[in-house]
Amino acid sequence: MAKIMVAELSAINELVKRYPKADIQFKQDGSPVTELDLFLSSHVELLMEEHFKGVTFYSEEKFSDWGFPLLALDPLDGTREYIEGRPEWALSIGLFKTDKFEGEGWVYNPVTQELFDAPAKIEFPKKSTYRGEVSRSEWKQGLFTNKFTERFELQAVGSIAYKLGRLAYGKCDYVVSLRPKNIWDIAGGTLLCEQAGFKFYSQGKEVKDVRKLYEPPLIWCHEKLFSELSKIYP
Repeated sequence: MAKIMVAELSAINELVKRYPKADIQFKQDGSPVTELDLFLSSHVELLMEEHFKGVTFYSEEKFSDWGFPLLALDPLDGTREYIEGRPEWALSIGLFKTDKFEGEGWVYNPVTQELFDAPAKIEFPKKSTYRGEVSRSEWKQGLFTNKFTERFELQAVGSIAYKLGRLAYGKCDYVVSLRPKNIWDIAGGTLLCEQAGFKFYSQGKEVKDVRKLYEPPLIWCHEKLFSELSKIYP
């Protein structure tokens, strides 16, 4: 999958340039969707039909079918960041052969041209202070008030897919979300994190299976940090 998607970077970048941010609609739940969301979703679906026959396509913009093997896509994770012109959004893909949370992940930020696709294993870093990244919207809602400690620092960054790509490449030490996440939000980034040596926890338990939705607290970190973080986010 990685080779196929890397070959499509020019096409993806061209789509990003072509569709203006002004073309914004709103879904029934009030979340925004742009023409870019829709065209990126269609573009990846066509690629899947060509290269991954027999794989279920499950996108934020098309989620009627469910089955394995499964390709979970968020064509534009961080739509609000995209609309506001903040370079913290990404295209995220997770490919699962079975319902076990194992597979191939891929995350790409077209603005910064950061490609997260083959992280190296990261050994547990022994530090006095660890830096985590959290959602800007959750931060603004005050969900992380009183969650600061001298040992665990926090910084607000855009989309969850982008944060997880950054974690997999050692640009932070852990990621936390206190809102539910759909599989398309976190599939690509979580698979990259698994490859880098991080684990994914939902409601205090390590995630082992692929589900449509995961309930908070959601924590991505090295196993050795989880016991401490789970006390801050019970």
